[in-house]
Amino acid sequence: MMSATEIAKESLQAWLLRGTFVWRLPSAAGCALTFDDGPHETYTPAILDLLRHHHVKATFFVVGDAVMRSPELLLRIASEGHAIGSHTFSHREITNLNAVELEEDLARTRKVISELTGINTNLVRPPRGRVDIPSLLRMRRLKYKLIHWSRTYSDYLHDGTAPLVERIRSRGLDSGDIALFHDDNLYTLEALEVMLPQWCSRGLKFTVIG
Repeated sequence: MMSATEIAKESLQAWLLRGTFVWRLPSAAGCALTFDDGPHETYTPAILDLLRHHHVKATFFVVGDAVMRSPELLLRIASEGHAIGSHTFSHREITNLNAVELEEDLARTRKVISELTGINTNLVRPPRGRVDIPSLLRMRRLKYKLIHWSRTYSDYLHDGTAPLVERIRSRGLDSGDIALFHDDNLYTLEALEVMLPQWCSRGLKFTVIG
């Protein structure tokens, strides 16, 4: 049975903001690993190495000013076949931005991604997942697609590899899920080193978000 939050997300995706808000994929599409807050000069390359080793593609929601510090990492993400979306330019919550600020922030991040990779992405992951009706309506007017998630494992807690692995195992990952991770985190890397082989051995199919 879905929680109240999940029912609200499903209503947004299926009816109220169809084409603008996504929190789950069709089961036949597989599941999607997504990474926020990067690129990080230490952990993003290691996560990319791990994904390549297991032949898994993911979606990276990048912060514009982090891209400016490590443009070569964005190029690597793109060249290795991963999808790219915006996580805003400076990780400001979109609910705190007025219409002009939101449009300028998203356009700035989109331009940086496009100039470096040639990818004109309209995907956006809101910082901390926080949205409200005005921000959602602004996103729709600007023709962006807001990508939320169906599985989160609270890796932002930075409380160690073992607790994170336990949360991943207890909360699970199934076809249709969009899973939230962060690629600025040692514990995320170490947990995925444990879980990716297990997911692949189960036959889970991984896809990128488009």
